[in-house]
Amino acid sequence: MPNVRSSVVLVMIAIAIIMAAGVFLAINVVQNRDSADAPAATDNNFVVNVGGQQVSLQVDPNSRPNIVDAPATDNSPRPEEVVVQDQQVQEATATPEPTAVPPTTDVSQATAVPAIPAVEKIIYQPYQVQQGDTLYSLSQAFATSIALMADKGISQANLVPGTTINIPVGNPEFCSGRGQVYAVGEGDTAFNISQRYNTTPENLQTLNQLDANYTVKIADIICVP
Repeated sequence: MPNVRSSVVLVMIAIAIIMAAGVFLAINVVQNRDSADAPAATDNNFVVNVGGQQVSLQVDPNSRPNIVDAPATDNSPRPEEVVVQDQQVQEATATPEPTAVPPTTDVSQATAVPAIPAVEKIIYQPYQVQQGDTLYSLSQAFATSIALMADKGISQANLVPGTTINIPVGNPEFCSGRGQVYAVGEGDTAFNISQRYNTTPENLQTLNQLDANYTVKIADIICVP
């Protein structure tokens, strides 16, 4: 039994020595690796790693390096410049407003002669025929003419005493404010009508919008002053 115990103790001592030697060797290996990886440096030279490359720096021991913070350059436009630029761009791209064109005045409307009112020239007046009536006597009694009655189908044969006929006469409303109505008959002209009513052909031309020849139509109704 004493011999077995002695053997166990010796084995344990041997294992401890081996482990200590292994630890010593591992420490040496690590130190050698760090020294190999560390940048070489002299008294005045320092090796640094910049961007994955080793760079050697020489430092003067008599001077002390100063680290100066370089101010960052801000090239971005100030808010005032942005506002001015935006205004310039808007002014350059703004669409000019169209110049208002003053409405033109139609001279023809200002000088146009008022049109004749849209009123019927001729109306019909019922009349009971009397003994002795003729077309001539009726033309003198009413604002009509033999030509106008003939144009509307009335002849001497229709003048039977006691019968009622519709005599075509000039409508007074047609010449309202311009004079009185006149039924143009056979042989009438603007000149003899103007002499009969103490006026001029020019007045008849203006009132009735006659042509340059002062033409009046038979069986028509015109206005006389």
